[in-house]
Amino acid sequence: MAKADFHLLLALLAPLVVWPWVAEGYHLADWRLLNTVAFFTLIPVAEEMLFRGWLQGWLLRKRWFSQQLKNVSRANLCTSLVFAMAHLWQHAFMLLPGYFIVSLVLGHFRERYRGIMVPILLHGYYNFGLLIATG
Repeated sequence: MAKADFHLLLALLAPLVVWPWVAEGYHLADWRLLNTVAFFTLIPVAEEMLFRGWLQGWLLRKRWFSQQLKNVSRANLCTSLVFAMAHLWQHAFMLLPGYFIVSLVLGHFRERYRGIMVPILLHGYYNFGLLIATG
């Protein structure tokens, strides 16, 4: 039997507490079926390929960026900062810390599982939860 990954369990349960709070300040524009499906499928795939797959992967191959600071790689910190800032064009500045934290979590699983499948699935799960929380 496989050993439980408590990091992953926490990553799945924590948003249940956060989604209602985030939904207060989160605005989802005109949601048609195509937008809805893209929000929790295509967008997570594209963003994770770009941020965790390409950027974080590239940075991890650099010695300085692969070093850990309090159990977080510099590559993850830099990628998360870029990820959070990339969302500012569409979302309020007050959501920047949330995007940064979510990105750190996704980056953690990119490094933990040495790939982007888990971050893609988590990202889709997080987006789906936001969609449900905002009604």
